[in-house]
Amino acid sequence: SVSAFLLNRSSDLAILAEVPCKNNEQALIQLMTVYGTDIKRLCQCILNDPYLAEDAAQETFFKAWKGLAGFRNECGEKTWLCHIAVNTCRSMMRGFWFKSVIKRVPSNNIPYETEKQSDYDPTVWNAVQSLPEKLRLATVLRYYEELPLKETAIALGININTLNTRLRKARSILQKNLKGWYFDEDE
Repeated sequence: SVSAFLLNRSSDLAILAEVPCKNNEQALIQLMTVYGTDIKRLCQCILNDPYLAEDAAQETFFKAWKGLAGFRNECGEKTWLCHIAVNTCRSMMRGFWFKSVIKRVPSNNIPYETEKQSDYDPTVWNAVQSLPEKLRLATVLRYYEELPLKETAIALGININTLNTRLRKARSILQKNLKGWYFDEDE
């Protein structure tokens, strides 16, 4: 059927937005299946709390489902979802509850694939988490989520030159903070 064909083409959400609401629900399920782990991990990287990350990821997919008709296919699905997730997390961080009640989780609870390994060292992650928000978000999206430069800039709603400046500043700070841990003094 046509709707099954459309649902199998996950890169063409603009077409799915024109299909009746039932297929939008199927599109949402497909997005959650493909990108759910990435979005939840991104939210946890931003919020540094697994429970808030779960709420933010759910809110992200709800907003994506509501905005599916507005998806113009100008960027990839993951980029679009990352943009929604970043804005959702920013909104949560501006809230009174987040500022006054939230407690940071230990770095060993950060969603790394390597966290199951006994030799996991959170030093780099802690250094990234200590960056100012704008630099941290750019670093997480570019290097942790592995988005290309253009897609990272779109997800953050900034131009590529601004992104490059933020990444350069982040690398400089990380190099200084991780001196002796990874970076050689001669470099």
